[in-house]
Amino acid sequence: MGSVPAKFGDRTSDLVASGLVDGVANWCEALAGGVSLQAALRQLLRAVNAEAGMLVRTHRSDVRSVGIATHDARSHSVERPLRLSYADSFFGPPMRMPRTSSIWVGSAHADDADADCDPALKEWQKSRGMKEFVVLVLSGGPATRDHIELHFSQYLTPDVLGMLKALLPTLARTWAARQVGLVTRTVVNHRNSGRPVLPETPYCPILGATNPARLSRAEFRVCLLLSRGLSVAGISEELQLSDATIRTQLRNTYAKANTSSLAELVFLLLSPKAAIDFADARCA
Repeated sequence: MGSVPAKFGDRTSDLVASGLVDGVANWCEALAGGVSLQAALRQLLRAVNAEAGMLVRTHRSDVRSVGIATHDARSHSVERPLRLSYADSFFGPPMRMPRTSSIWVGSAHADDADADCDPALKEWQKSRGMKEFVVLVLSGGPATRDHIELHFSQYLTPDVLGMLKALLPTLARTWAARQVGLVTRTVVNHRNSGRPVLPETPYCPILGATNPARLSRAEFRVCLLLSRGLSVAGISEELQLSDATIRTQLRNTYAKANTSSLAELVFLLLSPKAAIDFADARCA
């Protein structure tokens, strides 16, 4: 990715390394459901002396990014706290299919004479006095990409960059083994806490007694099982139907409920507004 310029302030690599053990421990605990991803991200950022950062999921079909967790050490004292993901707009098409456990350094990319970068990141960096932007790729499946974005007030030294490179395979490996449904629950919690991270959709009480979304009996049954915490695979096993059949029923439900993804549908089902007495729900 090119050479890494300048120095990392007066912080030494030993000081950074001293917090990595706690950072990794918190990360692993969060992926097992023990602490929040927000808390784990905050600890990681402190360990590497990053001022702000975001854990992001990007949907490949439309390059739509969803902030899973965000931390900005100065969010209450600056006019422009971190609110957006800059990875795709800055790195462009090469970021669409990155290698898992790869690290992308903004300053190295910007030095490329052929770079055609969106100015949004540079404008934000200037407003905040930031100098470095780093992306750590956690996963790159066919439908989504998960990564961590880090913002630094100083350029990275080779030692700190080396530690990030050494740390990333562990972060990616543990991310792949995370607790099922962790990302969806975190996104839902963000919504319920008043911090929207998914596109707003009109409320529809899908499991209401009058069945306002006009779901078929099979679609209603699938939604009911989703609301009780089952995964697509779990529903398939419970109903003894193929995954393909369940996903077809879900696609039909997305259209009827005015949602566009499983995460949005689950949010709608788990919303406090959607609470009903399931004992009275008849879907058989």
